[in-house]
Amino acid sequence: MKKQILFVLLVSFLAFISCQSNESNKPKSDQIPEKPTLEKIDSSAKMGEKTGCSTEEAMKLILALKEVEEGKRNLDSLTDHKANISFMIDSLKQDGRELYSLTAGYNSEERFEPYYHFYLNKSDCKNIQILDIVSGEYLPLETWRSQNRN
Repeated sequence: MKKQILFVLLVSFLAFISCQSNESNKPKSDQIPEKPTLEKIDSSAKMGEKTGCSTEEAMKLILALKEVEEGKRNLDSLTDHKANISFMIDSLKQDGRELYSLTAGYNSEERFEPYYHFYLNKSDCKNIQILDIVSGEYLPLETWRSQNRN
């Protein structure tokens, strides 16, 4: 019985000690970096400062492509409106350029099923390239479209 009481007291004491604030661990206000606000981002964009292309912008751009739209519609009807197109995004450097690698596909419970593989320039979200599965090369989107008209 004494061991149980000592154990409870020890646990209570340790919990009390761990809950105490330590002033030396608190960051000083001058050490906390200021988070950019939407107003600051908008004002920097108005002043001509280009911050580059975000992953959200890249996804919206890819999602608006007619090929991805068609895949989205097919997936929606096949799954009875229960699934949507998914993205896997990565960054890479190629020939001195920084790119996003976006893979659009269906994310099932068993696996990710890729439909399209894209490269986009990180600096401006232009120069969209798509993987041609026959040649295994990334081609400009318009070139790929002209080659795959059926």
